[in-house]
Amino acid sequence: MRKTFARMRGAGFILWQSRHMAYHVMLGLLWAWFLRELWGEFNLKWIWTAAIGSVLPDIDHFNYWLGYGRHDTYTQQVFSHVKKREWRKLFYFVATGHKLNTSLSYHNVYIVGIFIALAALASFVDWHLGVVLFGSIVSHYLFDIADDLIQLGEMNTNWSRWGRPR
Repeated sequence: MRKTFARMRGAGFILWQSRHMAYHVMLGLLWAWFLRELWGEFNLKWIWTAAIGSVLPDIDHFNYWLGYGRHDTYTQQVFSHVKKREWRKLFYFVATGHKLNTSLSYHNVYIVGIFIALAALASFVDWHLGVVLFGSIVSHYLFDIADDLIQLGEMNTNWSRWGRPR
């Protein structure tokens, strides 16, 4: 009984620390709902595309950890928690420390502009799935910018830079 309760408590803690990703998914689904109202039709593929597209930009974090940022102290700390199987500490560390990671390549306003242009182009050629996908990606980035403004009081330095820092 006690082990089960501890496991449930740990899962609840991890889910709470993961709420940021749930916000992204909800915003993507809100985008799909808005488009459903606008276009007057429902397509289940739009729901899945919006949910996947809204978390797709966070591949940049994995690219950082496994690629160009693998020698950074932030990444070393992440992998230390993984090796020791300290899942609660890992989720807490990522949830509280990911705003201080200013070295991400694709979290910048230029990429946001590219995806806005792609969404507009997809709308122009009447490619509904593209509008859903690119719009949900934009919702992810806009939420991250707003979250930076609220939590940090300013935009993270990576938003005004193209690519990785030198």
